[in-house]
Amino acid sequence: MTIPTHSLSFGKLLPWTMALLASSALAQTAAEQKPLAPPAQLSYTSPLNGYQAYTDQPVQSWQEANDTVGRIGGWRTYAREARTADPAKDGAPAATAHEGHHGGSKP
Repeated sequence: MTIPTHSLSFGKLLPWTMALLASSALAQTAAEQKPLAPPAQLSYTSPLNGYQAYTDQPVQSWQEANDTVGRIGGWRTYAREARTADPAKDGAPAATAHEGHHGGSKP
């Protein structure tokens, strides 16, 4: 028993394919003939407008720098500042020794 197969040749499909493509091209040109709205006004602000160039900081003795860091809470204050994005203030109270370890302070 043989199963009948219906095969269409390339030559039979080509005219139908061309007709389909031509009709879609005509539909596109009809849509393009509508008047277009005027373009919207665009504005651009450069993200570099607020850029501040690097400036040298005044040189101070290393002892003064260490005292300042100790007065505002040590390196943990800088780490907390980086994590929360809150700037450190001079004269902030010093953190306890185990405040940042594993979710809390030591009882």
